[in-house]
Amino acid sequence: KISPMFFNCPRTGQIRKKWLRLSVILVWMLGSFYGCTSHPLMMPEPLKKGEVFNGFLISSENGFPQYVYRRGLSDRADLGFRVGLPPTQGDGIDMSYRLIQIENRVHSVNLSTAFGADQNNNLSLTYLNAKKKPRKEKIREGRKLFYKVSKTQFNYSYFGVRYMLIPNGVGGDQSQRVGMLYGLNFNNRWGSEIGYFHDFAGGEKLTALGRPSEHAAITGLSVRFWMGGLRKK
Repeated sequence: KISPMFFNCPRTGQIRKKWLRLSVILVWMLGSFYGCTSHPLMMPEPLKKGEVFNGFLISSENGFPQYVYRRGLSDRADLGFRVGLPPTQGDGIDMSYRLIQIENRVHSVNLSTAFGADQNNNLSLTYLNAKKKPRKEKIREGRKLFYKVSKTQFNYSYFGVRYMLIPNGVGGDQSQRVGMLYGLNFNNRWGSEIGYFHDFAGGEKLTALGRPSEHAAITGLSVRFWMGGLRKK
């Protein structure tokens, strides 16, 4: 018997495909620049105790793939590690904490540090405002296709504000950046994100080797795509 909660699914598949295609193209284009820095892969809603995420991240700002591991510490906080491939490019550790949840809105903060050879090591503080929406499960009954609202699986869209400090960049100078980010997360299994963090101080845009410095605009641009698996212990 079909529950009253079943309903016809809106055409969101095409939007997701276009978003994914655009993200991959941008990462490929911007990846031609050598890695500038590294940012955390945050979950819009911090993982709960017993939940573990393993996955891979490809981003324009790092230039190398990264392995990501996140683990829930409590009902409000999780801890994440990321290791670049090779390991000296894009390593970092971060922690997220859920401040409050109001209906389908989750507000959280993230504190992160990143380090790597020939990169702009940084510290960052991010505020995230995420909107969660239950996923729809496909059910077939004869020739008819129905959709049921899940109570345990969610899609997210989120908006964030980030402050980033590069204490001593590849050009030997300090950079402080502030900016915004926006992303989509599908059931904590895959997603994409875009953001820009501006350096208001300015300075030399290129190093002596011709690479983007800590003051270059490209250093503040982040386009990323990630995928992985979420499991509960």
